[in-house]
Amino acid sequence: MLALTIRGSTELLDESDQEKAMGRYWEARKGGDETAKLEKIDRKPDDDPEPPRPPTAPGQVSAVAQTRIAQQDRSLKVNGFSMAKPLFAAGTRVLPLGDENFKLERRKVDDLPLWNDASNRAFAMITAENRQDVDVLLRDVRMTPQGEILVKGEPHAIGEDAFHQLVSLMGIGSGARYLAGCPIDLRATNVNRQAQLQRNRTLRLRTRRDGEGRAVFATVTPSYASVDTDRVLATVTPDLADSHVELIYDGTGVRATGLFMPDQIVDLAAGDIFKVGVRIETDDTGRGRIRVSAVAFRNRCLNLIVIGEGTVETVSAVHKGDPARILDTVKDGVIAARAKVGDFLEAWGHARKRTIDVTTTLQNWVNEKKLGNIAVRDRDEAVEQLLRSWRAEPGDTLADAVNAVTRSAHESAWWTRDLRAELEQRAANLVLVPA
Repeated sequence: MLALTIRGSTELLDESDQEKAMGRYWEARKGGDETAKLEKIDRKPDDDPEPPRPPTAPGQVSAVAQTRIAQQDRSLKVNGFSMAKPLFAAGTRVLPLGDENFKLERRKVDDLPLWNDASNRAFAMITAENRQDVDVLLRDVRMTPQGEILVKGEPHAIGEDAFHQLVSLMGIGSGARYLAGCPIDLRATNVNRQAQLQRNRTLRLRTRRDGEGRAVFATVTPSYASVDTDRVLATVTPDLADSHVELIYDGTGVRATGLFMPDQIVDLAAGDIFKVGVRIETDDTGRGRIRVSAVAFRNRCLNLIVIGEGTVETVSAVHKGDPARILDTVKDGVIAARAKVGDFLEAWGHARKRTIDVTTTLQNWVNEKKLGNIAVRDRDEAVEQLLRSWRAEPGDTLADAVNAVTRSAHESAWWTRDLRAELEQRAANLVLVPA
């Protein structure tokens, strides 16, 4: 008899249906069902088949979920996350609404733009601003009766934040609120009078296109390193191109979180980490840093409504020094943030996007006993058996290597019965797929 498990549902088939069963099994695996199994079971015609393990009932503790969450907790601790504990015992199966909310959340993430697309749009918006930095002597600053700042003789509008920065650099920061509320012509009189009292101090006006004219959007000192959001996005995009992203550009910077989710979680439960990401925050006005963080989201209840969020900052870069060095630091921070959620990415089948040298990987798995205790004399043949299955369905990702192992376990008679059963489990563990 054959036992075919797809999407958690198991049916028994006669061995004469093996070809059809194999086709259904591989279609399920290609479709992302990492829990799909096809096993040959021994029983006499008059035996009662052993029933498959039923899914854990809502509200009951799942041993599968408990094991998974314990593994997640170890990864979180090692990587520096501090997460709120679930409101129910870890591993308590969610209610039907929780399963439905997971599906909705998954669709929501899938509907987000890919990082490249969102990043390119923000990059284009910033490029269209035609930003220019202009250094001027503070004593030469002039404001028109209309409230504009003259920059090389050309009137520029000035934003509220940039105005507050300007008067602060003049040494009248405490009067900024008063000046902001003054009639425009009186404000100009005060600013111009204060400017005349300044020494030969230089400041930098950050300007950009504003409608038909131009505007000052930030006032900083000459030591400010202009590492703007467009340059940050260009730097980090190669390392986040495979994520879907929530990205908001508000004219001063971005808050962008590249997100990853699994296709499904077996026995989704209270305590499960169900979504992770890498977050980038920028500020181009001199009022903030460039920050990079790893972020994880935990289900704390039985309906996937009470969500805990944990972050680990990997970079907090000030706008000082060499811009190229700052960008290198940011890139390193993104790589570090990905590493902090790397266990989850692999656990959720992100291996389908990770390219590898399959031959070398399979050899390493055998030699390092990651597929079981294969005798040294048998290792070359074991690798050949795995490569034979891989050649039947080749590919260059980690998932293709795992697929070759599971396919060989089901198709090759070379493996012993015990090792055949172990192969699939061990292959799954190599990408930490919850099963």
